[in-house]
Amino acid sequence: MNACVIIPCYNHDDTLSQVLDKISLPVIVVDDGSTIPVVVDVHTLIRLEKNSGKAKALQVGFKKAASFGFTHAITLDADAQHDASFIDTFLALAEKNPNDLITGVRDFSLAEIPEKRRFLNKFANFWFKFETKTILTDTQCGYRCYPLDLIENLKVSFGRYAYEAEILVKTVWAGRKILTIEIPTIYTQKSLATSHYKPFKDTFQMSIMNSKLSFLSFFPKRFLKKISIKNKC
Repeated sequence: MNACVIIPCYNHDDTLSQVLDKISLPVIVVDDGSTIPVVVDVHTLIRLEKNSGKAKALQVGFKKAASFGFTHAITLDADAQHDASFIDTFLALAEKNPNDLITGVRDFSLAEIPEKRRFLNKFANFWFKFETKTILTDTQCGYRCYPLDLIENLKVSFGRYAYEAEILVKTVWAGRKILTIEIPTIYTQKSLATSHYKPFKDTFQMSIMNSKLSFLSFFPKRFLKKISIKNKC
């Protein structure tokens, strides 16, 4: 097992440094066309000329990580909503379960959770359960550990915020397990104000994706596996 960390960054250079301070693994930062180019001392810094969305940034990071020979990539956000000190916990679980996707889960029952975020999470969790017959209490968390062979072979067609949601569904359809790690629930006024989630555009895209996946979910498991992977994984 050879792991790295991938951090997409768009105009979060002010919080990126405090995230990096807690990381000892090789880090790939993908600057998704930030207004002021990110300048950090990391293993690899990739600059996208224009803002293309988190999905594109992750895809670029995954491809670069695989080219370096990494087998796993831990993803987390640059806005300090993910406590980087939990990376060791992800690594320990990944070493015991190298073929499984591992995702962080937050406690959305806490009173300080913004109501819109609580609703979006419940909305996404409902559709994930409908499409996979699997319960996951936090399908929106971007703090994850991915086996890169899985990412390379999954057939994922949606972008932006739907990308990570589709990965979860296709992982289950492909016959891989999803394991969870409880992580702190961190929301700040600044992170909420600088969120790049576009309510109409992204919710509409998520709805289109869920409509498609919900329809497909009625087909046999053998068929779902076939349409979820490029090769055997």
